[in-house]
Amino acid sequence: MIILAIAALVLCCYWAHWTASSWKLDKLTAKLPVPPGLPIIGNAMLFIGNTENILKNLENIASLAMRHEGAVKLWLGPKLYIAIGNAEDAQVVLENCLEKDSVYRFLRPWLGQGLFIAPLGLWKIHRRELLPVFHNKAVEEYLPIISEQADVLVKNLAEQSGKGEFDVLRYITACTLDIVFETSMGERMDVQHSPDTPYLRARHTVMTILNKRFFKVWLQPDLLFNLTPYAKQQKENIELTHKFTDDVVKNRRLQYETNQNKETNQQSGGRIKTVLEMLFGREVDFTDEQLREHIDSITIAGNDTTALVIAYTLILLGIHQDAQEKVFQEQQCIIQNSKRGATKEDLLCMNYLERVIKESMRLYTVVPIIARKVDKEIYLPHSKVTLPAGVGAVVGSFAIHRSVNEWGDNANEFDPDRFLPERSVDRHPAAFIPFSYGSRNCIGRYFGMIIIKSIISSIIRTYKIEANEVGPLKVEVLLFPIKGHQIKITKR
Repeated sequence: MIILAIAALVLCCYWAHWTASSWKLDKLTAKLPVPPGLPIIGNAMLFIGNTENILKNLENIASLAMRHEGAVKLWLGPKLYIAIGNAEDAQVVLENCLEKDSVYRFLRPWLGQGLFIAPLGLWKIHRRELLPVFHNKAVEEYLPIISEQADVLVKNLAEQSGKGEFDVLRYITACTLDIVFETSMGERMDVQHSPDTPYLRARHTVMTILNKRFFKVWLQPDLLFNLTPYAKQQKENIELTHKFTDDVVKNRRLQYETNQNKETNQQSGGRIKTVLEMLFGREVDFTDEQLREHIDSITIAGNDTTALVIAYTLILLGIHQDAQEKVFQEQQCIIQNSKRGATKEDLLCMNYLERVIKESMRLYTVVPIIARKVDKEIYLPHSKVTLPAGVGAVVGSFAIHRSVNEWGDNANEFDPDRFLPERSVDRHPAAFIPFSYGSRNCIGRYFGMIIIKSIISSIIRTYKIEANEVGPLKVEVLLFPIKGHQIKITKR
């Protein structure tokens, strides 16, 4: 009885504290609309159910925001979030709120304090050290590796040529994994020929569990999650992936220390340095653990987004045959009938393909939401409301990319030429944010773009693509079509 009484007292104190703090935040943001909710859990019911319904609820939230100055508030238990669906307010949040929201904590056991989720103070120091590694000239050195793996992809796709529909994403993901592993760590994983390895199985298991935590409210509290079998399964598989990267880091550091006096520039002896090797000997003396966290962030957070953009773009080209023909003719003008990989000069000339890729990223924003912590009071000029410190801000990039206010009445239509310079000059700078926006944007955006361009170039020169539609979508941290990325291909 005493234990029950203490528990009841603690619960009452928590309830009183929550009520007082939520009342204050509610009053400060009274101007913003809020969807119907329930006591204690607030609007958390909107994020319960299958991932297709969750995306529909997100779209309904975006629609509500559009009807009320572009922002809406949501209560997820005791936490207040402000959902933003307009470019002007998004710019303010992404420029002023650089700390990632607490929802990203689920990634911390895996990615530690890697650049993607690093606390602000550490991020500022490490970002400065990583910028030269992702400089345009540095990543352009990886084009031979990209071309080699794209060639393997084209050969593997031959098994589907002239047949029915198939999900192209698994082929693309294997290719981009091989590129990312070799360029970041110098490891030839050969995923395109051997897709079933303990490391890749562990990686997939962890991602599946993380997705459950993001969208199943009852798995979010650590206390409850640790009572489930998922906790042990996640721990074991994270340890397996960490061991793989740790071993690579140790071996590469030993090689670096042995050879540091022999190699003084990036391509000494005709060998291209990997991302990991370029992180040795910098002003910040990264520990092995920090190196593992940064490399894991690159290979995990960066790979799937790149693969998804390629897959969505291929579907859109399969649907819009006129656009596909323009892309093909552009390739013919640049590379003719050669089967070689694209060079830096070739990529710079692929203007129409780049517009197609941007339109794909706009219509199918693979990272549909960006969550930041509001750690200081900020004023949203479009919504005309001041956000108090302590709330979370959710920028709906998917909603902004399809907003008629930002893109006109044909916002849901495929039109690559909307990215022509003359049509982009008056567009709000935060109306297109596939790589986020502001100083905490994606550090690997240029690297990702040259991978995307190179792979699509190789595919489109070899195969003609057909597709019916993308179909209904679901959100599993990233944006996926429910039926997969289905296309048909025939040899040109």
